[in-house]
Amino acid sequence: MTAIKQKPGLYNIVVTHYVLAACCFLILSVMMLLSVKAFTGHYFHPHILAVTHLAALGWGTMIILGASYQLIPVVLETNLYSIKLAWLSFVLFVPGMAGLIYSFWVFVPGIHMQCSAILLLLSIVLFTVNVFLTGRKKQQQTIQEDFIFSACICLCLTVALGVALVFNFTLQLFPQDQLHFLRIHAHMGLVGWFLLMLIGVSSRLVPMFLVSSYQETRLLTWSYYLIVGALLCFLVDAYFSGLSNRNYLLLLVGGAGLSCYFIFLYKCLRSRLRKQIDLPMLISFLSFIILKIAVLMVPFIIYFHLKHNPATLRFSMAYGQLMFMGWITPLILGQTFKTLPFIVWLRHYEHLTGKFRTPMPSDLFAGHLLKAQTIAFGIFCLTFMPGCYFMFIPLIYTGGAALVITALLYLANVGIVIFHKTRTYGQL
Repeated sequence: MTAIKQKPGLYNIVVTHYVLAACCFLILSVMMLLSVKAFTGHYFHPHILAVTHLAALGWGTMIILGASYQLIPVVLETNLYSIKLAWLSFVLFVPGMAGLIYSFWVFVPGIHMQCSAILLLLSIVLFTVNVFLTGRKKQQQTIQEDFIFSACICLCLTVALGVALVFNFTLQLFPQDQLHFLRIHAHMGLVGWFLLMLIGVSSRLVPMFLVSSYQETRLLTWSYYLIVGALLCFLVDAYFSGLSNRNYLLLLVGGAGLSCYFIFLYKCLRSRLRKQIDLPMLISFLSFIILKIAVLMVPFIIYFHLKHNPATLRFSMAYGQLMFMGWITPLILGQTFKTLPFIVWLRHYEHLTGKFRTPMPSDLFAGHLLKAQTIAFGIFCLTFMPGCYFMFIPLIYTGGAALVITALLYLANVGIVIFHKTRTYGQL
């Protein structure tokens, strides 16, 4: 990460995204606690829509955008194109996100919801332009670049379809049912944006953090083409036909692509020089186990949907929770304390390297808070998700309370890292 010279102002834009994402996570946990009864009903409930979009935009996307400004230049081995574009994207993103979530919560379709959606789209377009211009000067294209650029395109398409769906509330743009396009919108975001971006960035960072000697990219190439191919076929098929028996085959192709990535991770683990796996990396690897569980639920969703079985609703709700709260959330909870401490460490200690004894990046956060956060989140997973599936309100309340505690501990630990004061232990 130190090979690329930092642009002035990069640190501020990155840290601002991390802080706001942490605050959004706390707000998200409170909103989930206030919406307990909604989680026993249909996923098109206004409160569920608001919570889902806060999880996707304010929590997941916000922190990925911030980390991207620091990590994408590392992955692409070049400088970020423009700090000003990053700030402009942020300034448009925040009110757009806040306005959209509030409009969903009170469910008042109209001009405010539409303007908020347009602000979000403009913000994402600026982010994508910034990423493409960042990678434009790179001569040799890598598979990580393919993952990242494809993810950015999918993010733009996801938000653009979201804008159309918002206008469809009042203008009836689509002849089909709103839920028909909501399925396309959700999977374009989950697979096209989150999965492709996380694979693209992590395929460089995981070997780096593990100090792995494994450098082969053939598995990543297979992973990219299988996942993207399956996603494109699904989007076309879902638009014209909805869910069908063909989705079993597409799931098999996409699952093969995901398996290639898991094998890549396994090979990185096998060849690592750093034998001890720290807690942030352990949390990150556990999140991918939950991703596997979520993917294994998809055949049941397809089967019950084709049979018009009402169990589809509960399986779909569980699938969404596993993807957002079981996969994306613990991945962020873990990787925050690998990436953010290093970013802060670079600012405080890079110029002191070789002159003074300095703390390690892992010394910048409170280990006991991370352990407590992990326990609280574990309680959330073991109570909230089963509670929603079995519609048992006390379990859902317990899980919601545990998530609030998780968010408070996470926010406190992020604050400890960001407000770290430079200290040395004497000259070398």
